[in-house]
Amino acid sequence: MVPSPNSPKSPCFPECLNWLMDNQLNDGSWGLIDHNPPSPLLKDTLSSTLASIVALRKWNVGEHQIKKGRAHVVGLSFIESNIASASDRNQPYPIGFDIIFPHMLEYAVDLNIKLPLKQKDLSLMLQGRELELMRCLSQERAAYLAYISEGLGSFYDWKIVMKYQMKNCSILNSPSASAAALIHHQNAGCLDYLTSLLDKFGNAVPTVYPDLYVRLYMVDQLERLGVSRHFMMEIRTVLDEAYSSWMQKDEQIFMNAGTCALTFRVLRTNGYQISSGIFDVHK
Repeated sequence: MVPSPNSPKSPCFPECLNWLMDNQLNDGSWGLIDHNPPSPLLKDTLSSTLASIVALRKWNVGEHQIKKGRAHVVGLSFIESNIASASDRNQPYPIGFDIIFPHMLEYAVDLNIKLPLKQKDLSLMLQGRELELMRCLSQERAAYLAYISEGLGSFYDWKIVMKYQMKNCSILNSPSASAAALIHHQNAGCLDYLTSLLDKFGNAVPTVYPDLYVRLYMVDQLERLGVSRHFMMEIRTVLDEAYSSWMQKDEQIFMNAGTCALTFRVLRTNGYQISSGIFDVHK
C-alpha cells in the first residue's frame, strides 16, 4: 500500500505485489493455511485476505488472476463464506481486529470493490470501530493505538504515533504500523526499516521484527509444557540474546512492562544474574 516516494502513483514495493499474486491459497485466501475444515485462525485470515485484495486493487495489478477468478472473485468468495467469523465473539481475535478490519472494509468500498456484505452489516462494523476507537483514546492506550495504526486512517494524530518510533526506525517493531506511518507521515526512517526487512526476508516479512518478546514467550511455553529439553540449543540462543539486550537496556525490552516482566522471569528462572532494580518503586 506504500506509494513510491518518487512516483506516488506507483507502489514502493512492487515485488511484494508479485508475491501476493503468486501465493494465494487454494481456498482463495491469503494466510498461513487453507481453512478446510475451518480453523480458529479465521479472523486473522480474513484480515490477510482483505488486505491482499485491497493492495491488488489499489495498484491495479493482477488482472489475469482476477479474470481467472482469483483475488477479487475467489478471494471475496472466501470472505463471503467466512464473514460471520468477523463478529463471532467466541473466536480468537488478532490484536486490533475490531479497528483494523472495518477500516479495510471502508477502504475497499472507496476502491469500488464489491464487498460480499450487506450495507447494514458494514454499518454495524464501522459503528463498532468508532466505539472501540473512542474507548482507546487515552494516554494509557496511546502505545496500543500506535501498534495498530494501520487501522486508524486519518482519525488519529500521527505525531503521537511517531513518538513510538524506535532506534531501528520502526513503529514498535511492527512492519504494518511502520508502513502506515510511512504512508501518512512520509518518514524516511520507516522506509529504511521496511527496506531492510525486505533485504533480509525477501518479499514477505514477519508481522513483528525484531521479535524478542515472541521468542521469549515460546521459551516460556516450552518450559511450562515440560518439553524444553528438546530445544536446548535454540532456547540458549534466545536467552543469551535476551540477556545481552537486558544488559544494554534495549528499548524493545524496557519500553513495555509486559516484555520487561517476561524477560526478567525467564532469565532469572534459567540462572541468569540480573538485577530486579528496574522494578523498584521510589516515592
